[in-house]
Amino acid sequence: IVGVCVGWSFPRPREAELHALEQLSAANASVPPKHCSDMEEDCSASLCCNNPGQTCYEKNEYWAACMDSCTPGKHEDDEDPEPWSCKGLGERTPFPAGCSWAGADCSEQTTCCNLGYACARKNEYWAACVQVQAGDKQVPLPEGWNGTILGHWREEYKTNLVQSTILSGTTLFCFMAVLPGSPEMQLVDAAQTRKAGIFGCEGHKIYNCTKSQFATWNTGQKTLVNTDTFVKIWEQVKSDGEHLKHDWTVKVDADCVWFPARLRAHLAGMKAPAYTRIYLKNAMPKYTNGGFLGAIEILSKTAIETYLDNADSCVKHIGTKSGEDGFLKDCMDALGIGYLRDDTILNPSPQTAVCQVEEFVAYHPLKAPEDWISCYDIAVGNVDTPPAMRLGSIVILPENIIPNYLPKETPPAKLAAAAQVAGVPVPVLPPPPAA
Repeated sequence: IVGVCVGWSFPRPREAELHALEQLSAANASVPPKHCSDMEEDCSASLCCNNPGQTCYEKNEYWAACMDSCTPGKHEDDEDPEPWSCKGLGERTPFPAGCSWAGADCSEQTTCCNLGYACARKNEYWAACVQVQAGDKQVPLPEGWNGTILGHWREEYKTNLVQSTILSGTTLFCFMAVLPGSPEMQLVDAAQTRKAGIFGCEGHKIYNCTKSQFATWNTGQKTLVNTDTFVKIWEQVKSDGEHLKHDWTVKVDADCVWFPARLRAHLAGMKAPAYTRIYLKNAMPKYTNGGFLGAIEILSKTAIETYLDNADSCVKHIGTKSGEDGFLKDCMDALGIGYLRDDTILNPSPQTAVCQVEEFVAYHPLKAPEDWISCYDIAVGNVDTPPAMRLGSIVILPENIIPNYLPKETPPAKLAAAAQVAGVPVPVLPPPPAA
């Protein structure tokens, strides 16, 4: 495996840098806080909002309010029929990281963003996030520190789906990045002609990217390692602001055949609470990044806002040497964005026959236009008799759907042999129905 980021390694901050940060922290403490406005308050004077993700938008010269986004014209939930100008007054309030980065003062925010870093006290006046663990090895604190640990680091965690009266919606903003003049443009044309992929989302955008280096993941396929290119594309997403109008943001590769309607059904079935920071692990854990593959990346509105507001810090403190999907996952884990798992989002196989597995939302990679179109036609039922799936392709499916595609009366020995070749456990099949 080339380029897989299995952990973060950071240079330990020098004493001089820690001292400079200590002085800066003391200076910032003397700055008086700014008084901003809450929702449903007039913000025309404060020009700022207390709630992260909101901007003060003007209705007219007499009234402005804090909202996530604003569409010019009359608002249905506004009793006053006068239209909103939706002129932004002041800056949007960013989502905080909610943690302290390596070397930063952590006396108030004692959780450290960086993996393996702890908030340690130097003395009664200063505490900072310093490295205490590298892999399985313990790292001693800087000489002269008193050793009191105030907090530890963040790791990935599964979002707790508590019961909520307000569930997330399923509207989608979808985008892809393509190299102009490349063979990918034929795949874009195939999707647009069929109103498929991103063209079936409530909002969509195509961004131009540049040639990048590639590395091979353990799916056997290649992925972009030019993370810097995608960081810039995410910056364009933030600048455009279209993602603010939708419940989920979906970044997809051009060679991915996928179906927005299926994704909406999957998202609805999750019953995710609204205003929750979530990213989806889209494949089985055996694949790269524990099942977070970059062919289709799905983030809730609050998750994408949190990432975009803190991406620069992730670039600075995590680095961009891993693949784009590895960087994005590491950044989201550092920012406290939780995950939900859906093993039937993405099937990472170039075999077009697998496109008949209707439980999946997406299929990847289909790089040749004829393969992309064949996969699409099989998936939507344009083919009277789909090609037979190889047994080796069936045994690597999520176990709960294997019986749906396993040929009847498959000999157990043949099933076991296929599983052994594929390097997976022999599927445990449900007993046949009673006669």
